[in-house]
Amino acid sequence: MAILLTERKPYLLLLILLTFHLGLMSSRIRNASERSLLAEGILSLGSPFLKAAGGMGQGVSGTWNAYVGLRGVEQENRRLRGQVDALALQANAAAEARQEAERLRALLDLRTALPFQSVAARVIARGVDGGARVVTLDRGTGAGVRINQPVITPRGVVGRIFEAAGGASKVQTILDPNVGVAGLIQRTRVQGMIVGDGDRGCRMEYVSELANVEVGDVVVTSGLDQIYPKGYTLGVIAAIGEGEGLTKIIEIRPEVDFRRLEEVLVLLKPEGPPETSAP
Repeated sequence: MAILLTERKPYLLLLILLTFHLGLMSSRIRNASERSLLAEGILSLGSPFLKAAGGMGQGVSGTWNAYVGLRGVEQENRRLRGQVDALALQANAAAEARQEAERLRALLDLRTALPFQSVAARVIARGVDGGARVVTLDRGTGAGVRINQPVITPRGVVGRIFEAAGGASKVQTILDPNVGVAGLIQRTRVQGMIVGDGDRGCRMEYVSELANVEVGDVVVTSGLDQIYPKGYTLGVIAAIGEGEGLTKIIEIRPEVDFRRLEEVLVLLKPEGPPETSAP
């Protein structure tokens, strides 16, 4: 094999020289566009690789542009969500202010129509169990609030003051079983005692079974207990049952929504029942 290569070595050298010479000649031959045949061949051979590289570059550039675009959309969405949240808070605040204005307007109308002096107060706390038997107001003796003064709203009677300090007071509502309010049925003038029945409402006792009483009748204060003025709404008769002996037990649904009570009026009457002079 080595002898064969030695014998053909001159021919191989000649072939290499001829190839080199042809390459030089092709580099000098130019086509109509002034490019050499060698350059054109190299360009033809390398064009697939250049196209692939160019396509890859465009793909990377497009992906980057898409990423930047999505980041911009995300930031815009975040900004818009912030604006929506802010507008929702403003709408809720406006709705709350509107409802409060309506309640205070009704309270002012009631205060104007009252024959008594009164002081407006806000409910700042409820009973320990969250019930509505006792509520705390933000007005006290410093505003003229005294024990046994009645507390009302435009819907009806709330209860009476049973504790008072300088800047706060407590109300025993008509839902408390220890509270009794003298009342009467507005339609028929039948009288009885309104007693608290806890969160379920109230009941009217000592009403004869022969009395003309119907579900839906309105019950108001009679004034006989000398605490609550006459004619203020206590509630509506919700059910009628048999009591002990010849009496009826009448369930009353209070008109005041004690769970949502926020503002009240305290009637500035003298503390406790008025004293009677001896004959």
